[in-house]
Formats: sequence, structure tokens, C-alpha cells
Amino acid sequence: MKTVDWSDKVAADFRSRIIVDPDNPILAFKASRDRYTRRRPVYAGLPYLGSRDSEDALTWNVFRSLQKAQKLGIVCDEFHIGEPLGLLLWTLAPEVDDVSAKLQYSAGMLIRTFDGILPGQTTEPDVVILGTKGVAVIECKLSEPEKPPSYLWEGSLDSVTKRLSIYRRAEPALLRKDVTDAQVATIYQLVRMAFYALQLGKGLSCSPVVGSLANVRNWHVQIPRLGKSAGELWDSFRGAVEVPSLRKENMSWQYIRGLISDRSLDELSHYLCTHPCL
Repeated sequence: MKTVDWSDKVAADFRSRIIVDPDNPILAFKASRDRYTRRRPVYAGLPYLGSRDSEDALTWNVFRSLQKAQKLGIVCDEFHIGEPLGLLLWTLAPEVDDVSAKLQYSAGMLIRTFDGILPGQTTEPDVVILGTKGVAVIECKLSEPEKPPSYLWEGSLDSVTKRLSIYRRAEPALLRKDVTDAQVATIYQLVRMAFYALQLGKGLSCSPVVGSLANVRNWHVQIPRLGKSAGELWDSFRGAVEVPSLRKENMSWQYIRGLISDRSLDELSHYLCTHPCL
């Protein structure tokens, strides 16, 4: 069983924080792109994937482990999307079969169509799972326990204003009429994922689900600059997005840990039980 050494805040070799498929090209790409710079001179040049509080490393370890063990159905059952057919992590398929290749292209094409017409980096849903009954788009967060997250789902007002006009043309019922751009700014990433869940559902002719996967140990911690906790912001999101066909599901990493406790996933279970943020 592979165990993780958590003694360093940021591991020089990000692969030491990955328990499954550490040499996958998806991780190599993210390690080069998403890295510390001179603003954090102690870690400059090191990838975020090596950090103790990397939500991307956690996301990969959980979903890739489930996929490799052919147990993605554990999560699909919770999102009520049927049997698993395909998985994307950051819009890329760790395993490229016919279904995942189609899903990868469909998600990429949608994002290029809407976000891709604007300058800057496009959005990357953390997790997309296609099931026999639906498609789930999941936004993953971690952060240190018992502390206000340094960053959650917010976006700049300028970015929100530019994108919402595009989203509303394609999905006129996405948001309640009285919801302002400033209100959306605090929950922007969730609104964006809701939009892409709806679009994927239409394109793939299945039921759309938008999900939040977060750390229960900071879910109710007040975020001073926003004046709300993650839980309160999630409630704001649920009230702002009222599309009847879209289901909104909230789950924690700790809940997944409980789901897999007796599913012969010992390495993943040990990882989740010993993770310093969980």
C-alpha cells in the first residue's frame, strides 16, 4: 500500500502526493501550468499538485482510484445518474474509450463556444461524470480545516458581467430575474458549472446535475471578506439558480470516505483517513 509523507507543506515531487497513476500526462501538464511563482519564493517553480491542501491532487486520487477500481458507481449512485459511462477530470479523459472521447470533445467544444470567445484561460470543470441516466458536473474544494478558505467560488465582477450575458442568452432561465451580477460574483464558479451541466445535459440528452464537493471541516467557517460561510453561499446558489430540470447536490470528502469504508478500496480509504486537511 502506498502511503503519503505529509511532512513537507509542498512536496518537490508532486507524484509523492499521488496514490494512483502518478505519471499520467494530465498530471504532468497541470504540474507545469499550475505552479508557485516568485510571489511565494520558498516554493517558486513547484506545482500546486504537491501541496498538502491541493484540491486537484485530492480530486485525482479519489476519482481516478474509483475509476481504476471500476467503482465510480459509488459516486454515481449519490448523484442519481445511473451506471458510469465516462469520466473527465479538468475536461480531460484519464481513460480514452469511445464514450469518454465523445464526452471530452463535447465538453471542450461547449467551453470553447461560450468561454472560449473571450481572452484568458477558459473554465475547467473539476469533474464531469456521464452516467446512463444523467451527467454530473462537480466543483471540488478543499482548503485547510477550521480556517476560512483563501478562495472559494467567487469571480471578479468584470468577468461575471462579461460571461453572464453570454450564459443568459443560451439559458434564459438560468438565474432568477432579481439576482444581480454582484450577487453572482460570490458564487460565480457554481453558476458557471450549473450552466455547463445544463448545456451538457441538452447535448447528451440526459438529466443534468451540478455538484459541490467540499471539506466539511470548513463548511461552516465564516469567510470575513464575503461575510458568509461556504454553507451559506451554497444556499445562496441554490436560491439563485432555479432551473427545474437541474438538480443541485452537495457532498463532502468525508462523506465519500464513509461510502468507501467497506468497498475494498484500502489504499484510497487510508489516504482519506490520513489526509491532514480532512
